[in-house]
Amino acid sequence: MIPEQFEDIRSFTTEEIPEAMRLLSEDATAAKIVKLVFGEENFDEARKMLLTIKTSDELQKKILTHCKRWIVSNSMENVETQGFDTIQNGKPYLFTGNHRDITLDAFMLQISMVENGLNSCNIAFGSNLILNKTIEIFSKANKMFKVERSQNIRELAKNSQHLSDYIRYLIKERQSVWIAQRNGRTKDGNDKTDHGIITMFSMSGDRNDLITNLSELNITPVATSYEFEPCAMMKARERYITESDGKYVKKPMEDMDSMISGIWKKKGMMNIAICQSITRDDLNEYEGADKRIVIQAVADLIDKRIYENYRLYPNNFIAYDWLSGTSTFKSHYTEEDKKTFKAYCDKIFSKLYEELGSEAETRFTEILLGIYANPVENKIKNS
Repeated sequence: MIPEQFEDIRSFTTEEIPEAMRLLSEDATAAKIVKLVFGEENFDEARKMLLTIKTSDELQKKILTHCKRWIVSNSMENVETQGFDTIQNGKPYLFTGNHRDITLDAFMLQISMVENGLNSCNIAFGSNLILNKTIEIFSKANKMFKVERSQNIRELAKNSQHLSDYIRYLIKERQSVWIAQRNGRTKDGNDKTDHGIITMFSMSGDRNDLITNLSELNITPVATSYEFEPCAMMKARERYITESDGKYVKKPMEDMDSMISGIWKKKGMMNIAICQSITRDDLNEYEGADKRIVIQAVADLIDKRIYENYRLYPNNFIAYDWLSGTSTFKSHYTEEDKKTFKAYCDKIFSKLYEELGSEAETRFTEILLGIYANPVENKIKNS
């Protein structure tokens, strides 16, 4: 039984799954998704299959592996994976990943684990993304737990403690967890761990022995890479407006648009790399050091391992050379690659200039190219 204190954020228990499946089978929004993924002609069969599901694992094996294949066939060339052979069933991992797409980063990791015969992980999911009842039921049935978002300092501290307690509870129960290395997606291509995340991890353990505290969690970085960045236009637009106006105000349902766009937009290749876990041996040299130094060391290790394992595609090298005005990496791409990437960028530029005006051209170009070029820069610095 999950302790009552986690009632407000936990995912569904096994006992609650059949009722969740019944609700989804009768839900109009869920029906549209099932028809889209399985086909109108297979809708009745898929709906009946939902009603046979008794556990989250069955949901993933019977329904969500099919959803993954559908996403790949409709918006990707392929998904490549590394490091899954290092994962041991029965051993819990706190997967701390870079965050490029709202839903796909964690979902693709989760279902890839299932396809590799591994126990899937629980997923941290922002409360701002629970936009309707369908999403709430599905997420809780798929081992997703709620991360409360708050701008209030007191509420933030309370929520962080609560989240830390739940994550450590899951790890002690030998269940793995995925959480993003920062609050929100990377908007500029710089995968940088927020120190606040590491501090949050530590809040539930022994604060007088931070090395043991963090080592117990088996923090394992995950590097997720896309050939074509999901929602690149939306990210670049948001960053440009933030710089120009000093703030960015999301439109109603903009997060939903980002989720849908991330799934539908062509992404080319995707790569998921499970990196080397952060062990006590990695942290022993910081024994007795100030807490801030230990937190910094853990964040740096996560970043370094993500940078080392991030898959660079021709687009990354083209953007780096374009932005720097050099031909440093010309051996990593062809003229056809350049032509394809330029056409992709020009399509984004034309849409945004209509809204932002031609005066946005120089800075917006730098922002868009930076999304692709910064991973190259980070890899160079950490090689």
